[in-house]
Order: sequence, then structure tokens, then C-alpha cells
Amino acid sequence: MRTYVLTTVGVSLLGQIRNKFEISDGKLPDERQVVAFLRKHKPEDRECGAEINSLAALLSGTQLSTGTPEAPAAVQLLVSDTDEGEWVGQVLCQYLPKWQGPKIEDVQMARVSQLNGEDYKSFANQGLKSLVTQAIECLKSAETKWPEAKRVINATGGYKAQISFAGLIGQVMDVPVVYLFEHFAQCIELQPLPVAFDRGLWLENYWLFNALAEKGEMVEWRRVCNYQVDKRIADLLIRVEIDGKEYVELSPILELLHQGFKSTPPEEMEQPPDSGINPADKLKIAPDHHRPNGAKTRFQQLAELPWVKRVETIELANTPISRPKSGGNTAVNEILVIHSDGSKGVEIRLITTCSTDAERNWCLEELKTVMV
Repeated sequence: MRTYVLTTVGVSLLGQIRNKFEISDGKLPDERQVVAFLRKHKPEDRECGAEINSLAALLSGTQLSTGTPEAPAAVQLLVSDTDEGEWVGQVLCQYLPKWQGPKIEDVQMARVSQLNGEDYKSFANQGLKSLVTQAIECLKSAETKWPEAKRVINATGGYKAQISFAGLIGQVMDVPVVYLFEHFAQCIELQPLPVAFDRGLWLENYWLFNALAEKGEMVEWRRVCNYQVDKRIADLLIRVEIDGKEYVELSPILELLHQGFKSTPPEEMEQPPDSGINPADKLKIAPDHHRPNGAKTRFQQLAELPWVKRVETIELANTPISRPKSGGNTAVNEILVIHSDGSKGVEIRLITTCSTDAERNWCLEELKTVMV
């Protein structure tokens, strides 16, 4: 497989077919008859709809920043959570393997949960979040199955809101995103937005992303406030009331950041050398009877990390969460972490074997799960 195209799918093709054959809005046309009708036209003809037109243009010489997509291709269709969306997907699944365009060897379809126009809150919060998780899962799966294939997101079909999210997904996953404007013969690659996503912010708040996205925990808004979650994260959380209590969920954009950072390690990351020091000899802990509960166990856990040379305490910290501190003006071989028992904490300095930022990035990635 040389190209993998993740394609968002709308229902404009259904509207065109209904108008063409004067079919009432409540009825879905026979799929086989529609496929036979489409085969009478060239893929670039308007009668074939936005999805087919854009795939034909994309696979016929569109120049992208990553090169030119070539056949044979695999196509993954993401359809809306509606009977109409699934109907369009089924038609495309039957049509594309034997169409008149460049060879497509594999076509799959997935229905995106709650991506429909029935309820705007459900669409904005859950539907777009489902789009994010499903798109990223598909891209990761394709990279594993066809590691040599060029991956592309085709955002021509579907709801307009999908275009902006497709652009962000592509930016986070480092995959080009294309759109075919009406009357254009070639797809246009959408340019990345001039924003930078802060991986350090994600690392320091990993406990929250992990609780909501991975563990499925119910996290109260009060806990977010008490834990002094960074305002840039807190302002993007969705607040929902259940049985008189206010809880939080990840918004689609936070889900995107979490899934993206989880799927793509830092560009510069290299495993640091082992220190060769016995874990017990790494502990340089000053006596203090006011430390948080579990501090001794945490010190020992950190000393077990092979790239740690020394574990030393700095000062007590008024914080209810344990986390690595990605910022701060520290040397490349120093990393600060905080251990907390839920009410009070202690700041810990790790002296490591790191000599480069790439090695330090490795340690921070490992610490995000160690400190949860």
C-alpha cells in the first residue's frame, strides 16, 4: 500500500441522488442502483459527490508537503452517526474498489458516535471528541499496518466543524490535510495553524488527562480547583452536573491534545545511560517528620530508575497532586518532581545521567506515568 487516506464523509451525495431521481427525503435509495448510476460517470463528475471527486483529485497527482499520493491506496471512511451517513458510507464501500480512478485496494467504514445534528451539545462535546479519538486510532493503525504508506486526511466531506478539527488532528499527528474546493481540479493542502502545543503543560497535568481519558474516572470540578489545575487547561474542560455535583470532561480539543501527545513522542528523545549506582546509595534525604504520607516509598521508587544518580529533597510543597515539573530553570541533568499524599507534598530533585535535552525528554516521558 502506497497511500492511506482518512476521509470524512457527509450526506451531500444522498441529497444529489434524491433530487436526481425525485425520491422523498425520508427514503433511502437502493444502494446497488446508486452504485450502478455512479459507474456511468467519471469520478471527477459532480454527479459523484464531494468524497469521490476529492479522492479522484487527490490520487491523480496532487502535490503535498510529504510528496505525491500514489496508488494503490487504502481508504478509511468516517461517517456521521446517522442512517443517512451510513448509507453514503455503504455506497462508497461498494463503489470505490472498482471505480474508474486510481486503484483502491482496501476500503473500510466507521461510524463516529454522536456525530450528528440532533443535539448541538452532544455534537460539540461528544461527537467531535469521538471524531478525534477515532481518527487518531485509524491513523495509528494504518502506520502499523502499512508503515511505508503516505498518510493523508481528506476533510472535504462532512460537517464544516470537521474541517478545523481535521486540520488540528493532522497538525498533532504530522499528517497533511487536504480539501477540495468546488470547481477546483486539485485538492489544496491546508496549512498548519500558527500555534504551538505545550507538551510540558500536558506532562504536568497528565494525572487529569489520564483519569478522564484512560481510566474513565469521574473527576469533580471542586477537585480541579483544589488541585490548582493550570487555567489554560481548566478553561477548556467541559463541566457537567450529575446528581447535584459538578464534574468535568475533556473537551474535544483537550482530547485531541491528549491522544496526540500520547501517540507521538517528542521529536528528540534518546534513552540516557544507566548510572550503575546501587538504589540505596542514591538517596540523599534529609530527616523531616512533616513529609507527606508515602514519601519514603516514593523516594525508593525514584531511586530504582536506572538513569537516576541521586534523589534529594528540596522543600515541602503545598499541593495535593504528584507530578513531574517540566519547566523551571534547571540544569539538563536535573529534574524536579513533586510527591503528594493528597493534602501536602514534598519537592524532590533528581540528578540524572542526562547530558542532552533528548535524554531529558526520555526521562520526563517515563516520569509522567511513574508519578501518577
